[in-house]
Amino acid sequence: MTKLTSTIIASALLSTALWAMPAFAADPGSANAGNGESIRDVGTGDYQPGRAKPIAPPKLTEDEASRAAPLTDEATAVKSYGIVGRSADGKDIKIDAGETLKDLVIKELNAPANAPNVDKTGLTGGDEAGRQVFGADDREQIKNTKTYPFTAIGYIEGKAKSGYGSCSGTLIGPRTVLTAAHCLYSNEDKAWLDDVIFVPALNGNTADDAPFGAFSYESVYILQGFIDNYQGYYGSVIPWDLGIITLKQDIGTNLGWLGYANYENLGDFTANIVGYPGDKPMGTMWKATCEVQAENIGVEYFQYDCDTYPGSSGSSVYAYDNGAKQRVVTGVNVAESPNANTAVRLNAANVQWINSLYK
Repeated sequence: MTKLTSTIIASALLSTALWAMPAFAADPGSANAGNGESIRDVGTGDYQPGRAKPIAPPKLTEDEASRAAPLTDEATAVKSYGIVGRSADGKDIKIDAGETLKDLVIKELNAPANAPNVDKTGLTGGDEAGRQVFGADDREQIKNTKTYPFTAIGYIEGKAKSGYGSCSGTLIGPRTVLTAAHCLYSNEDKAWLDDVIFVPALNGNTADDAPFGAFSYESVYILQGFIDNYQGYYGSVIPWDLGIITLKQDIGTNLGWLGYANYENLGDFTANIVGYPGDKPMGTMWKATCEVQAENIGVEYFQYDCDTYPGSSGSSVYAYDNGAKQRVVTGVNVAESPNANTAVRLNAANVQWINSLYK
């Protein structure tokens, strides 16, 4: 393990002053409850209930992280934070990491190891808080998906070589959906998923249960490290399992979006995971809430006892910031292991990467 995979990134990209922006400001990281006006897709989203199989979260074994080849030089570390993507018309996209992100990665790679960070952050479950015990299913169905923040959460479909697969995602900007990289690109197939759509607030198993319609993608993006650093098993790329979908249509202005941020002092907090698990009736939205303990929080990912299932991949892990009075995404649900489930943490480098794609 290198310093990049074992220490806390020491630069906060977003300060608490960010939350003082106007309610409908489209600033990276700020939340927006939407204007509440009705919206429908422009006819480009082709949603056909029942055609997709939930994408299984990758398995993360206890020894995979230690088996992963470490990042040993600045060039490799910086390259891993480049952007690779594909447009809806099939064009490949490749963008090198910007200077701000490059400086963050290099600074962290050369930083001395830090002691575990156990400071409290004032993050709770907010209105969504509840008891969740790993192994006992007390997930709660969201029956009214047409209220914020659930209007900002949606069902994702994409076409892989083996057929359509489904995941979950969250609006974090007017046209920006945050999800997992493995929901957009298959390392096993070495191929992108096609025909990606986002169905916000889906609440049932028919097309009529999509209250706002289905929305087509303009482009999809993942971290270059998710491809370049793959060694034949998931543990070699978990730190880079983040994905962004840019939609063709601005739907966030109406439906709202969640905030996101790097908390340098991320300690114990109450997490909410909302998405579309495949073991529940098709197209229904479910929420799990659990406590994330400081000792289970690392620089690149954290683990928890929230129950998830195939289809939950890509769900945001969000908390309620009591000071900012906002729901804030702190990670993305990506993997399962025998004892816990796992999220990629929105550390400073990941937040800066997301900022560079924000629309």
